[in-house]
Parts: sequence; structure tokens; C-alpha cells
Amino acid sequence: MVTKDGLYSYRTALKSMEIAGNNMFKHMKRGVTLFQAETEDFLNVYYNYFPNECRIIRTYALRIIQKHGFSSDELGLLIYLVNIIDEDFYKIVKPPKIFISHCEKDIAVIENFVDLLSHIGLTSDTLFCSSIPGYNIKQGGGDIFEYLRDEFSNNLFVIFMLSENYYNSKACLNEMGATWVLQKEYQSILLPGFDFSQVQGAINPREISFKLDDKKYRNSALGELKNNIIHLLDLPGIDSSKWDYQRERFFSKIDSIQI
Repeated sequence: MVTKDGLYSYRTALKSMEIAGNNMFKHMKRGVTLFQAETEDFLNVYYNYFPNECRIIRTYALRIIQKHGFSSDELGLLIYLVNIIDEDFYKIVKPPKIFISHCEKDIAVIENFVDLLSHIGLTSDTLFCSSIPGYNIKQGGGDIFEYLRDEFSNNLFVIFMLSENYYNSKACLNEMGATWVLQKEYQSILLPGFDFSQVQGAINPREISFKLDDKKYRNSALGELKNNIIHLLDLPGIDSSKWDYQRERFFSKIDSIQI
């Protein structure tokens, strides 16, 4: 996942050069070598996202490296371009987010699933679920359809919570269609009482999916999903004993729900 870490590091290097001044930089061979390495690292990470800015940065950085020196205008331009990338970062580099596509009638299952996800580190910044307070549309968020359209412009990983209620909901089918059209990554989870033979629409039944009431495979399948989410969102992870406890607590609640 692309973060701002390299951005901050490169800006710090440029600010250090500004403070040290051109004369000191010219007589520091190691300083030039470090600047070249930091520039290459920066461009390797951000060039694909900000090609125009990075192209100019590369041109002026090369001048500085070749002549072992810089003018205040050259360094000022590099700092300016890095600040532009910083300001536009989240407009261009969409952070990954989990989107729970579900039917509100299945809230008894959904709220327990969202609670489970919260224990592996998901927050309102990394998880959207329209039926759960704290993970739904924020106050002043405006029209729900406009809000959902904006959500689908993000780097989403969609989790379909499939059931008869889901397929009877036009809103749910619209979310499924949007996921297919926009080629978002997804995972399907079949709610208790729903079978693979009932999966239809844009969902590929051969894609990875599992049933919440399949006691033979659900532990390992849910564990795989947990690991995928942790990797996708770059989360620190959860202690295995805590995960085992929360997982069993989740399944115990799910098994007691009358569908």
C-alpha cells in the first residue's frame, strides 16, 4: 500500500539541504549520494501516481546531482512540487477500504460480523457498512445515493453478505452491479440458510466464498479473509488466541440467530 512515509522522508531531506545551504552541500560527497538515493526511492514510489510532478522533480534533481549544487529556486521548486503531491495524495492514491454489501433485513448477522471486524483493527476510516452506526454515512453526509457513489470511487474491497433478502433488494443488486462494472475486488459470504446453488447475478460462484453455517470449513475460510484484510489494509494483526476467542464468539451468536 502506498503511504505518505516516503513523501515525508523526501521533504525532510530537501529541508535539510535548504538549512545546510548550497556551499556545504557542494563539499559533501556523501550528501550528493544520499540525495540521489532518496530521489530514486521517492520516484520509484510516486511516479505512477504523479507522473507530471515526478518528471519535473527528476529533471531538476538530476541537474543538482550533476553539478553538485543547487540554487534556491531549484530547491524551492522541488519543495513546492512535493507539497503539491502531499496536498493531492488522497485524491489520487485512494486508500483501500472494506465495503459491506448487505440487506438491512439481515442486520442481526451483519452487526455481529462488523463487531468481529472491529477486533482486527477496522475503523470507520477503513470500513463502510450502511446499517451500523459509526460505520455508516456520517452526519451531514448528504444523500445516501450520492454518498454511495462517492464510496465506489474509493479503492474498495467489497464483501457480499448473500441471502434471499439480499437478492430481493434492488439496492443490493445495484451494489453488486457497480462492483462488477467498476471491477472491484470482492469476497462472497453466504448467510445461514443460503446455498451456493442460489448464487446468481454478477457474482461468479467459482470465486472464493464460504457459508457461515458450514461448520467444517468456516473457521479456516474466515481466517483467510481476516489475513487478506490485514494484508490489504496493512494492519498490525491480532493475537491468535484473541482471534480464536472473537471468532468462536461470533459463530456462537450467528448459530443462535433464527433466520
